[in-house]
Amino acid sequence: MQRLLFPLAALALAACTTIEAPLAATSTNEQSAAGLVEAGERWRQLYEAGEWETLRTLYTDDAVLMTQGQAKIEGADAILAFLQRLAQAGAEVSFRFDPEEAVVENGLGFVTAKYRMDIAFPERDPVKVAGRSLLIYKWQDGMWKLWRDMDNFAPDATPEDFE
Repeated sequence: MQRLLFPLAALALAACTTIEAPLAATSTNEQSAAGLVEAGERWRQLYEAGEWETLRTLYTDDAVLMTQGQAKIEGADAILAFLQRLAQAGAEVSFRFDPEEAVVENGLGFVTAKYRMDIAFPERDPVKVAGRSLLIYKWQDGMWKLWRDMDNFAPDATPEDFE
């Protein structure tokens, strides 16, 4: 079971508490470092709420997810199918995301961050995993969209970092 959870947990890509009104446009949805951080928060909220159709709009069509222990996942639809697996298996998942750096250059946004993913299946002990993400966004259609997402476990990123 842990073998399945760890690769799924590493997908914590991009983001890290409750969903509010639709977040299609916000004051920080701009080509700036603050806009990148807001894009990550928007991703987290939509993921945790299970708003899969809206979450899909936050990816470029040719997005790629490279997460710990998994083959490269290509295309936004394939990524969304992967992301839904835990929820479809009955897990409750939450993220925390601690951006370490956000840089904008030539229509691309680069974010490095520590993440924590908590996975709770009914009647089982919760699993907490942590690591580091490198997220590359493209500015498309007036918003930041995830283009590349690479997540891994890192010895200096632990679940306790978020307590």
